[in-house]
Amino acid sequence: MFDYEQVLVVSGRSALAAFDHVDPEQVTQEVLITYPVDQSRLDVFTQFLAPAHCAPRKHKTIETTDIMLQMVAAERGIAALPKWLAKEYQQRLNLHILRIGQQGIHKSIHLGVREGQRDDYIQDFIEKASSTVMQRCD
Repeated sequence: MFDYEQVLVVSGRSALAAFDHVDPEQVTQEVLITYPVDQSRLDVFTQFLAPAHCAPRKHKTIETTDIMLQMVAAERGIAALPKWLAKEYQQRLNLHILRIGQQGIHKSIHLGVREGQRDDYIQDFIEKASSTVMQRCD
């Protein structure tokens, strides 16, 4: 459906906010807040921290994006999220968005539909979801 970049979100008052990207070693003194998903399924661990043999000072899980980013804005931790989602919250909270590593972590969202079942409502969903995300990424 669309491509996106996974980014690190920090408080605008964080020392990390002075940077445009973050290296794994810079995360070792931070509390990393993620959704309650096994670390083996989190790109920030598998593609960024583990290859550098680094870990955050503490890993905390929170189920809701709103609470997660309220905690980040209050300097209670940092979070890794899709850039389009982080930008949406950045308008309301004092957040700074950092590229994860110099190259970033780039991802794709795919949608599978059985052949012959691509009805008008599925096509409308694909078009609306793609255009909404693309507008947020600009």
